[in-house]
Amino acid sequence: MRRVFFVDDEPLIAQGLATIVDWQKYDLHVSGSANDGIQALEKLREEPVDLLITDIMMPRMNGLELIKKVKEMHPRTKFIVLSGYEEFEYVKVGITLGIQNYILKPINIEELEATIKHIRGDWEREELKRFRSEEDWKILRSNILQRWVNGEIKSSELKQRAELLGIPLNYVSYQVYVLRLISDERPVSQLYRLTNLADELCRAFLEELGGEHEVICFPDADDDIVVLSVAMNELRDAAREGMRSSMAKLRQLTGLRMWCSEGNAGVNDFKDIQESYRQGKGHFNACLIAGDEKTLYNPPAELESVQASSPSVRPDTYAKLLIEGDVSSLQAYIESVLGGGSGVQTVPRGACLNAAVQLMIAAKDMEKNPDYSEVFTPMHRINTLQGLRNHVWRIVERSLERLQEADQGYSLHVSFLVEQVQHNYPEELSLKTLSQRLQMHPNYLGQLFQQEVGASFSDYLNQYRIEKATQLLLHTDQKTADIAFSVGYTDSSYFYRQFKKYTGVSPTEMRSMYRI
Repeated sequence: MRRVFFVDDEPLIAQGLATIVDWQKYDLHVSGSANDGIQALEKLREEPVDLLITDIMMPRMNGLELIKKVKEMHPRTKFIVLSGYEEFEYVKVGITLGIQNYILKPINIEELEATIKHIRGDWEREELKRFRSEEDWKILRSNILQRWVNGEIKSSELKQRAELLGIPLNYVSYQVYVLRLISDERPVSQLYRLTNLADELCRAFLEELGGEHEVICFPDADDDIVVLSVAMNELRDAAREGMRSSMAKLRQLTGLRMWCSEGNAGVNDFKDIQESYRQGKGHFNACLIAGDEKTLYNPPAELESVQASSPSVRPDTYAKLLIEGDVSSLQAYIESVLGGGSGVQTVPRGACLNAAVQLMIAAKDMEKNPDYSEVFTPMHRINTLQGLRNHVWRIVERSLERLQEADQGYSLHVSFLVEQVQHNYPEELSLKTLSQRLQMHPNYLGQLFQQEVGASFSDYLNQYRIEKATQLLLHTDQKTADIAFSVGYTDSSYFYRQFKKYTGVSPTEMRSMYRI
C-alpha cells in the first residue's frame, strides 16, 4: 500500500485531510502530518512517502520550497498543492516542480479524488516502465497471471500484457494444476521464497515434459503455486506423470508435504482458464489432510468420512466449561468433537469445519466486542485436521483470557459513541454528526475514541456491522444484499470489500464453507 502525508499550518486541516477521503479505497495509507515545511522535511527524510499534499503559505518553509527539497531526496514522490490564494506565480512555479494539481481552499473533495485517481494511473504506467530488471519483471508477470486466473483482467488488456511479458495465449491445450505446500509449523511463505520454489517446479516440469510444451509457474494470493502447462497437442496423461515426478523433486528439495489438485480437462481456450483454476482450488476447500502421506494428488470428489461417529457440539456444555475455565476439560471436549488422528489421506472438510466454527463462535459470542476475523481469516489456509484442532484451541484460549480480564470502562463521550453504534448501526453514523450532538470537534472526539477503544470510530463501526452480518449469514437464509442493507450498507459492492477486509473471506465463501 502506498503512503500519503499531509502538511498544513492549520492543525485542523492537516488532521482533517485524513478523514475527508476514504484513502484505503485508493490503496493509500495515511503515514502522518506536519504543521510546517521544516517539520515535514525532518519526518520525510527518514520515511519517504508516495504522495505529499501540502499547503503553500506556511511559516519557516513554504510548500514550494518543501516540494523542491523532497524531490531532491525522493524523486518519485507525487505532489498536490493546497492554497487559499489563486496566485498565478505559485501555479507557474509548481508546474516547473511537477506538481499533479493545484487545489484552492476550501477543498473540493470531488476534485481531490479525481486528482488521486489520475495519480494512481501515473503510478501504474511507471510500474510498467520499471519492469526491466528480472525481479520486477517476475513480479509484474505474476500479478498479470494472478489477475488472469481470477478473471480480473479484460481479454484486450491480457493480450496486450501477454505479448509484452511472454505469456502464451495461442496454444491448443491448456492444463491447470494447483500445488499446495504444507507445513504444520508456520506458513511456507515464511520458510521459503515462493517465487523461487515456483521456478524450481517449473524447471523440473519442463525437464519431464520436453517437446512442444511451455510451463508457467507462479504463486497465487493464497501462497499456492499455480502451474499452467500449455502444449500444441493433447498430452494430459504425460503431463500428469510429469507433474508427479516434479512434485517428488520439489519434496526432496524442501521436505514439505504437498498436495496437487488438477483443473478440469479439455481447456482449449485461454478464456476458460479461470474455471479450471477455480475447480482446482475447490478441491482444497472440500477436504482436510488427516494422515502422514507426503504427497497427495488430485483428491477424489467422494471421500471416506472419519467424522461419522464424532459427537455434535453442545453449546451449553461448551459455554459451561469456558466460564468455569476448566482448561483440561475444555481441551478434551474439543478433541472429542473434532475427533482424533486418522490414517486415511483425506477427510471431508464440511463436517469438521461446522463443528469447529460452532465451538469458536460460541467462544467469541461470550466476548464483549468479538472479532470474528480471528476465527475466519486463517481457516481457508488450514489444510490438516491437526491444524484445525490447534486453531480452535488458540481461539478458545484467547476467549478464556479475555473473559478473565476486568471490563474496561469508557469515558462519558466515548460510551455515547459505543452505544450509538450498538443501537443504531444500521443507520448512517459519522463522527461529524455525532460530534455536533456532543458539541465537540470531530477530530478531538475521534482521537479520544482511538485512545480508549484502540480503534478508529470508522473501524469500530465497520467491524460491528460485519459482526452482525456474520451472524445473519450463518444463522439465516437472507440474501446477501438484504443483509448488507440491514446492517447499514447501501452499496453491496462496498459491503463485499469491507466484509473480506474484516473477516478474510467473502460473504458467499463464508456461507458456503462455514455455515452451521
